[in-house]
Amino acid sequence: MEENKIKLLLITQSGKGGLRKHLCDLLENLDYGKFEVWIAYNDDEVDDIFRNTIIKNKNNIKPVLIKEFVREINLKNDFISYIKINKLIKSVHPDIVHCHSSKAGVIGRIAAKKNHVKKIFYTSHWYSFLSPEFSNLKRKIFVFLEKMLSRYATTRTFSTSNGEKQGAIEEKLDKPDKFRVIYNGLSTIPISSSAFLRKELNLTPQNFIFGNTARLNHQKNPELFVEIAMKVIKIDSNIHFIWIGDGNLKEKMEKKVKENFLEKNIHFLGHKDNAEFIVSEFDAFISTSNGESFGYSAVEALRSGVPVFLTNVMGHSEIVIPEVNGRLFESFDILKNIDEVFNFIELSKKLKKPEIINSFENRFTINKMMSGIYEEYLSNL
Repeated sequence: MEENKIKLLLITQSGKGGLRKHLCDLLENLDYGKFEVWIAYNDDEVDDIFRNTIIKNKNNIKPVLIKEFVREINLKNDFISYIKINKLIKSVHPDIVHCHSSKAGVIGRIAAKKNHVKKIFYTSHWYSFLSPEFSNLKRKIFVFLEKMLSRYATTRTFSTSNGEKQGAIEEKLDKPDKFRVIYNGLSTIPISSSAFLRKELNLTPQNFIFGNTARLNHQKNPELFVEIAMKVIKIDSNIHFIWIGDGNLKEKMEKKVKENFLEKNIHFLGHKDNAEFIVSEFDAFISTSNGESFGYSAVEALRSGVPVFLTNVMGHSEIVIPEVNGRLFESFDILKNIDEVFNFIELSKKLKKPEIINSFENRFTINKMMSGIYEEYLSNL
């Protein structure tokens, strides 16, 4: 190691979905001339894209595998994880510890504070207390933990949206200046349209494609996606709805589509490695999500010049520039006002692709993300 390199330890329990996307982008774009990097994670909780990123950068990244680092609360595993991370910090003496997601945020920040690490950063990628599936008691516990850790064991928290930052401030986790919004970023490589979807599904240019790329789980609300599709298709069968991604609700959604004899118009295609390229074939991107820390998939659509139709929730509202790159809709009344979908289709045909792409390039690039992170990493070291 060169003596003047900054020692950076990244800690994450998981490496999938949007969290994985962010970490891989961070690892691909760090300046390894300035940073010596370690990353602690559970290899059972990451995907092949994450693993391949580590392998690709093996000369610059030191992976530390912690098999006990699991999402569920488990006192034995959590204690072992803490012991291992504490030992790692004692050995490495990092200048910076950056924890990603809630479990890593608890264990990693406690260990870093105990060892007097100079800079401790945290990115929640969606606070647990913002999730509606948890009871009030669990929410209060989550808020208490986040509050204590923010006040006593965090240099600064990076919020991936203003909505996420506002949620933290409303719960009085800490002073507002302890939170900084740094949008996740995407590369600005041109995404050329493929012909995959229309060939595979035997669709013509006259078929309008609404598409989504996301996990099929409760947060993403595929039930509403199917309900909207069913109502729209009954009015116009030239419209198709496509969902790219896997998840625990996939079988349930496919069953519902089959029961309503709509397999020809509603398509669940599963995981696709090239999803970010396939999205360029959508005529419009639709998300029915209940909430996002940051709408990665919607931003990928904007990068391809595809207009977006998104639920008016955290993580979406600041992506949409009305009448420029798309529209927001309210999930609670869209089924009663299905004309909103058809009005959006007409709008989407009028929107200008260069302006949609500009709405991405002006706010959501890798360079802008890295600039914000570097500013925090390098100040007062």
